[in-house]
Amino acid sequence: MAEQPDDPEGIAERTVIAQPPASADRTIVETKAPIAKAPDAPDGPRLVEPGTLINNNYRILSLVNAGGMGEVYRAENVFTGDPVAVKVILPGLANDESVLDLFRREARVLVQLRDEAIVRYHNFVLDQGLGRYCLIMEYVDGRHLGKRLKEDGPLPEPEVVALIRRIGAGLHHAHASGVTHRDLSPDNVILRDDRIDEAVLIDFGIARSTELGDGLAGRFAGKFKYIAPEQLGHAGGEIGPRTDIYGMALLVAALLRGTPLEMGDSVVAASAARQAIPDLGGISHRLFPLLQHMLEPDPANRPLDMGVVLRMLDDPSMIPAHYRFPLWIDRDEPEAPAPEEDGSTSPFAAYVAPPAPEPAPVPPARRSPVMLALAGAGVLALAGLGGWLALRPGEAPVPVPDPVPTAPAELAARDSSTREGFLAAQPLPDCTMADRIGTGPNAGMIALISSRDDVDTAALAQAYEQAFGTRPSILAQPVAPAQCAAVDFLRAVSGRPAPAPDLMLDTRATDDGLQMQGSVGIAPDRSLWLFLVAPGGEVYDLTARLSAPEAGRRAFGFALSNGTATAAAAPYLLVALSSGLPLTQVAAAPSGVPGGDILPAVLDELRQAGDAPAVAFRVVEPTPE
Repeated sequence: MAEQPDDPEGIAERTVIAQPPASADRTIVETKAPIAKAPDAPDGPRLVEPGTLINNNYRILSLVNAGGMGEVYRAENVFTGDPVAVKVILPGLANDESVLDLFRREARVLVQLRDEAIVRYHNFVLDQGLGRYCLIMEYVDGRHLGKRLKEDGPLPEPEVVALIRRIGAGLHHAHASGVTHRDLSPDNVILRDDRIDEAVLIDFGIARSTELGDGLAGRFAGKFKYIAPEQLGHAGGEIGPRTDIYGMALLVAALLRGTPLEMGDSVVAASAARQAIPDLGGISHRLFPLLQHMLEPDPANRPLDMGVVLRMLDDPSMIPAHYRFPLWIDRDEPEAPAPEEDGSTSPFAAYVAPPAPEPAPVPPARRSPVMLALAGAGVLALAGLGGWLALRPGEAPVPVPDPVPTAPAELAARDSSTREGFLAAQPLPDCTMADRIGTGPNAGMIALISSRDDVDTAALAQAYEQAFGTRPSILAQPVAPAQCAAVDFLRAVSGRPAPAPDLMLDTRATDDGLQMQGSVGIAPDRSLWLFLVAPGGEVYDLTARLSAPEAGRRAFGFALSNGTATAAAAPYLLVALSSGLPLTQVAAAPSGVPGGDILPAVLDELRQAGDAPAVAFRVVEPTPE
């Protein structure tokens, strides 16, 4: 049985229903049969005695739960033995027309809805013996999500994804019927037999129907922790399907974190908390972009409907690209960067993010999505065609999905007779790769990209001379140790038989930093991933900032802003990777994910597919002459 939900607002009843297993005994209970009170039911006199017949059809068995407007009992149909739930209005409210209207509304709403994820309606009666209205519904056996959170802690992410599919489909059906639930708290989801894939949405007492209106005469209804801004009067107060999209996101965040987001406990505090997308610290990258989109304060900026949410869940590339970048806000006054241990000022020191919350154990936390972009404080930022977006150097590691546990395949074999294949296969130390420079003033030279200073360049030049009959000049291009994951990745995918992307790049130093413009050309049947690796090793996906293809090429433009001429000493790596299939590891990754997390996962995905990746890259100095 389910416990009484925590309802400090006390505005609308929170119904909790349960149902026995299908194998339960259906013998009709005698009128005088003893009955035990449900363990979670409150103490005090019962409103309806055990054995009482409701409308001469339903015999009361036990009290399940009490709420602000009524109580819910387990009962059975005396003719069939089928279990039912009976919601009975409280005696003191039996003549309150507004409460009666909510009961009638719930009955009229539920009669419209037939979906496995929505509690089923049976009947709505006025019991003459009690002199009170009763709503007869399906009886669902299992804990509600609120109780499960208290007892077991956060739900594993795969279970949360399954719950989104289940409840989302039910809500999509309700919305198509003109019904908005608008009270998507954990207490209003019951897990039949404690199974996520059998979750049932209950308590449509304050649902809004396009046919019936809301019946609340302008009163607030719902729980502060799980309501949308428009339920507080924002955005004109218009209630609709996007209201449930916001509420669903708050519910999902609570399930993932083990505790609700801080959304205020009064009208004033709740309104303030809904002026911007809330902090989603502790949410993994798998659901972070989608939840950001769903939690837009303005309903017009959320997904169109729950069907779109479900499609975005399956295909994260549908989510607008900017939800994978950190949000940022301007400040009037710059903050002074904190000094490093050696007394120098880090260009990243102005990054400010609140610490991730510490609920029950959750997957490794992503830091706050809010970035303070401080003008003139040496903040490193990525600016693109759509405006400035703050990079997040130094961000805590973000987990990526585990690779499919199958026997690993291998990438398409290199052709060591080519210069590219030969250089990629050289036995160089970790965090070191050799690449032939094909264009520009250094064309024909061998670039040695490495964080080390002990590489035997003479041996490399000699091996190249023996293979191709000419001794090359070697140009050292140092990188930061934090970029080693990117260097090792580039070395692993280089020299494969597929044609490399044609990456063209033009850089220009300005007073504000460095502007970049360029284009990429790849074969029409290939997928493209364009990304930037910052000196701190963070990977920033730029694919969504590419223009539409034109004559086989896609253009891009962005800027690196450091505010002063003293940028980080390490260069940036701009990489264009083409592959035979779209990369699922990339689709949901947020901006600024550490290269050590995302790049090995991408490499493993390419290996599993036996792909023939091809890569082109540029080492970009932060302050070119």
